[in-house]
Amino acid sequence: MRSLHPVLPAALVGATSLAWPAAARADGGSTGADSTLTVVALVGAVSVAYLLAHFVVGRLQKAFLVLAGVEYVLLGALLADHGHMPYRLPAFSDLRDVLPIVALAVGWVGLLRGVALRVARLREGETAGPARVVVVQALAAGGLTTAAAYAAIDAGWFGETGAREAWMAAGGLGCAAAAGSTGPIELLSKRYRLEGPLPERIRRMAVMSDLLAIVVFGLLFAVHHSYDANAAVQPSATEWAVVSVLLGVLLGVLFRPFLGEDDSENGRLLALVGIIVLSSGASYFLQLSPLFVNLTLGLVLVNTAKAGPQIRATLKRTRAPMALVLLVFAGALWRPPALDAAEVALFAIGYTALRIAGKWLGTGLAAWRAGLRPDYYRGLLAHGEVSVAMAVSLRLVYEGPAIDLAYTAILASVIVCDLVAPRVLRGLLVDTGDLRGEKEPA
Repeated sequence: MRSLHPVLPAALVGATSLAWPAAARADGGSTGADSTLTVVALVGAVSVAYLLAHFVVGRLQKAFLVLAGVEYVLLGALLADHGHMPYRLPAFSDLRDVLPIVALAVGWVGLLRGVALRVARLREGETAGPARVVVVQALAAGGLTTAAAYAAIDAGWFGETGAREAWMAAGGLGCAAAAGSTGPIELLSKRYRLEGPLPERIRRMAVMSDLLAIVVFGLLFAVHHSYDANAAVQPSATEWAVVSVLLGVLLGVLFRPFLGEDDSENGRLLALVGIIVLSSGASYFLQLSPLFVNLTLGLVLVNTAKAGPQIRATLKRTRAPMALVLLVFAGALWRPPALDAAEVALFAIGYTALRIAGKWLGTGLAAWRAGLRPDYYRGLLAHGEVSVAMAVSLRLVYEGPAIDLAYTAILASVIVCDLVAPRVLRGLLVDTGDLRGEKEPA
């Protein structure tokens, strides 16, 4: 079947925009012509961005070994109304009408990670060594960034902030720091002949880093869940964590019959759109992590549905355009922190440096007396779309100056780390002899 990528962003935007009119009216959002204008403008912007990336950025990415994504974040920031642009696009002044698209993009990332947890696949290949590296480097990078960010925010260096907001901002930074990406190894495999066990080991560690970060991120939402003083029942953190798991499991069981092996690619795609919009919408309504809920949902679908392999294939084929949508909206949802530019830059630089130092320290500790390489961090520097989805989730559920600062720091770190990660990984593969020269041109 031919790729659906050129038309998928527009199709998804149009489909999910139909799911939100009632919510938009309830929140006082625009409806009618304004809502239509917003959707049409978004379709046009995303389509132009995709064509530009497909014909220009993709070739530059392969030639200069940089991960695509920066241009989409910047495009979203330029299209949104942040008060710093010489022009103003009314369609991007209020994004409440397109929140289902944002929820869809975030949920898609979680579901894609969930379907990677197929029990049969988990039993294949090496597990103990990569798992040790993943856990230790995640604890080091996540712990360093969380502790430093919370200390700085709680000390009032960036204004007055409540304890719950400070913990969510610091915890979100830590989870994003622990996340990884398979993007660099996939980029290098397009240009070079990669042999030996290291490329697959790096890929496995990146996936495991994402899974661990998403689980901790989901528990963070449960531990620091908001409480309604007028509610008759106040669930505990443990109960909210159980609700997060059960929500994904129940939705997986409920929607499993709608995904049959005989479905067409388009039919399966539309079913997944509806499932993800519902699960992500329910997560945001309950102020839970849509990444974690959809991770659990994907785990149930891929291991219990007969069409599990087909579901996974459909999600993998639509990963690139959905990542594009996520990055564009991540830029559009960015708000400049109400701080001096030098303070924001210092915080972002410090966060990025601590993340890299934490991964270096973590992989070194994991290798101690274990017979492992101490420099696996060279293959785990990239953030990927999971970190961006975490930032967007924080933005949609929580408010405050600390959240704005954390959001900015995560996006800045994503831009820096994703630009340098492929070249650093190439150096590692050259050192180990797993990179055997460039591929012959097709």
